[in-house]
This record gives sequence, structure tokens and C-alpha cells, in this order.
Amino acid sequence: MGILPHQGKVISQGQDGLSIPSKGFSYLCQLNKSSSQLKVIEFVLLGLVHQLSWNITSEQEEKAVSILSDLGLLHLARRQFSQLSGGQQQLVSLAQALVSKPEVLLLDEPTSALDLKHQVEVLDLARQYTKQHNTITIAVLHDLSLAARYCEHLVLLDGGVIKYSGHPDEVLDSDKLSQIYQVHVDVGCCIHGHTHVTPVRTLASESL
Repeated sequence: MGILPHQGKVISQGQDGLSIPSKGFSYLCQLNKSSSQLKVIEFVLLGLVHQLSWNITSEQEEKAVSILSDLGLLHLARRQFSQLSGGQQQLVSLAQALVSKPEVLLLDEPTSALDLKHQVEVLDLARQYTKQHNTITIAVLHDLSLAARYCEHLVLLDGGVIKYSGHPDEVLDSDKLSQIYQVHVDVGCCIHGHTHVTPVRTLASESL
């Protein structure tokens, strides 16, 4: 997104990703409680910033209404953004990221400050959008159980370097995770068929 200095290239559709018009990318940052005085629908319209002028067109407002409706948030449209709960703010921020119909959606720790219900809601909606519009969603997640449930391809980093990459069942291995995180890890499957990752104890504790 050009927020931090970086090396290497991002190739999208055979082109350097940074040369593609920014409207093809949307970014949802980690939850940051906002004091914005904007109404929800106005906040969502900011996702069309590259298309906006002094006057909001009926077409642009329809796009905002449509995405709020798709995400089940239309009842919040006239509420003040700052008066929403943290979970509601993150869902509305997701609507802002999706209103421009991005080809690539980038999620940076989208669930880190959310309760269990809103964690599932945010990731369910992101996956729903990805499948319906045949787009790409890239998410940074520290919760490995959520990563296992929602991703199709998992990249495990160690010190900023790719250590393992592949299907979650291949990457989320107890020995691999213990090596990287320096903890004994239990990797299992719940009754619903979802992989769960549970840290047991640090390796350092064995020498105490």
C-alpha cells in the first residue's frame, strides 16, 4: 500500500502492483477506535475518494447503501460512526474498503480487538465478498486457528522471512510451529472439522 518502505515487487495481472490504479486495492487496518463525527454512510463514501467531487451523486450514494445492505449494516447508515461499538466500527470500515469493489482486499489484523462474534462476522463477510466477486483477499492474522479456518493458502513468517508456505494442513504442523514460536503446540481438529492451534507451554519452561 506504500505505507512503509519495502523491497521487492508485487505482481498483479502481469504488472507491477504499485503501477496499477489504487482503486484496484482496498486496505482495512487494525481496529483503531475513531472519534469521527461522520455518519456511517458518509464514512463508507470515503471509500470512493478517488471518484468523489464536491457533490455526491445518487449513483455513489446507491453504492454505499448497497454495500451496507449486503453486509447487514443498513440500519446503522444514519448513526454517527464514533457512537458505534468497536465491532460495529470494524464492520463499517470493511464496508468502506469494499464499496469501491476492489480486486485485491488487504486486511491487517482485522480481528485483533474484536470479540468472538465480530471476529467471525468480519472474516465471514470478507470471505463471502472474495468468493462472490472472484477477488483476492490477503490477511495478516496472529490467530492461527482463524487463519486455518478461513485461508486457502497460508504463509508462515519467521522474522519477516517466509518459513513455510502452502495449504493450512501442511503448514500448521506441531513441530514447525514449535520451532518458530518456541512453544509446544497442540494442533487438532474440533467436532465441526475446523483446525485449532493451542499453545501448551514454552520450550524455555522445560529448563526451569
